[in-house]
Amino acid sequence: MKDLQRHFNQQLENHPHEVKRWVIGLSGGLDSVVLLHLAARALPASQLLVVTIDHQLQAQSAQWTAFCSRLVASLNLPFYQQQVIVADGASLERAARDARYQAFDNILQPGDCLLLAHHLDDQAETLLFRFLRGTGVRGMAGMPQRRLLGQASLFRPLLAVSRQTLHRWAIAEQLQWVEDPSNSDPSFDRNFLRHRILPLLHQRWPGFTHRWAATAGHMRESEQLLDDLATLDMASVASGDGLDCQGLMGLSQRRRHNLLRYWCRRVGVSLGETQLRAVTQLINAADDRQPQLSFGALQLRRYQGVLLLQAALEAVQWGHRPLSLNGVQITQGCLEVSCESGVTGLQSLAGVTVRNRRDGDRCRPLGRGGSCSLKKLFQEHKIPAWQRNSWPVCVVGDEIVALPGICLCEDWQSEKKGHGFALKWQPTALSVQGDSDTL
Repeated sequence: MKDLQRHFNQQLENHPHEVKRWVIGLSGGLDSVVLLHLAARALPASQLLVVTIDHQLQAQSAQWTAFCSRLVASLNLPFYQQQVIVADGASLERAARDARYQAFDNILQPGDCLLLAHHLDDQAETLLFRFLRGTGVRGMAGMPQRRLLGQASLFRPLLAVSRQTLHRWAIAEQLQWVEDPSNSDPSFDRNFLRHRILPLLHQRWPGFTHRWAATAGHMRESEQLLDDLATLDMASVASGDGLDCQGLMGLSQRRRHNLLRYWCRRVGVSLGETQLRAVTQLINAADDRQPQLSFGALQLRRYQGVLLLQAALEAVQWGHRPLSLNGVQITQGCLEVSCESGVTGLQSLAGVTVRNRRDGDRCRPLGRGGSCSLKKLFQEHKIPAWQRNSWPVCVVGDEIVALPGICLCEDWQSEKKGHGFALKWQPTALSVQGDSDTL
């Protein structure tokens, strides 16, 4: 039985990154209780935090949390518990998982590593579940042993260990755990596979879980190769923050689809066959059109021959907000104010407020020699139509004095170059998100 502790210790030693704090996900079930005891024997208490998430889906959930609290106290480890509300939806399992991971994401700090107790049988269950639901190479790669999770990381040190091995170790160590009765309910897809299908496969093909784990490893390697190819293709068709539509259509259909899946997945959008056909139609849209597709809080657009993936944010309502040296940071972007930037800046911030553009707005850009409409300035600077209503317009009274990032107006410039206040508006860009998994 010492082999399991040795295996666990080796997994921690082989972890590629320095960890400031190990966070253990404890449900009170067999698997997580074993994980807790293994970690408590291998890691200093000062580096551990044990977390229990109460989904409030069972009448006994408060009792299970109390059990976890007593168990952690007996080991003299820090403990944190959190209740979550599971959203209504077609899949209770997925909704519970989403609520759980959101709670973990709120708890984890940079340098943390979340330890979860998924094991070899969980991996086999995941592969079969995904195969029956329909999946590709990425889905058949199964659960990764480690991945990023927000600003922290996730690690599954028991992924190569069977549940039978964990059970034998728990019995030998005289451990106690709780049983969730819902885990025996065959109306849940995973429970049906766990209790009805996988036992039959074990009888017919003993040891198949190890072979499936090896297959998952091959698939993960293939997935990485596809991602490597997508990275090369993305570099060849990149255009600013987007992808050149003509370059995309120059790729073979397989490589184009692989690139689009990879590009969208990096910001949390999963493309199926139907969505890929819709994106292809968008790419082939006429140059004088600006079509778009919505994916929840994200929008995919074609603009001037470039495919762009952006957050679907409501227009800013500036409402004559006063402008100061601190600038303005809002959901839709950041209005930066800097001094001595080396360019001719706004002579003063006194009385400067920020409002939205209005129909018929005109100003006198510095060095232009006359007035110009804001519409023309936006067109000249290739500002997309959907960004114009949110673009900050800086005014003093009724006079426009600057369009941040576009122009400074006559009579409002600093007397000396390199002095004054430089203004820049940076609309919100998408950030790359970590992959999610079924468990």
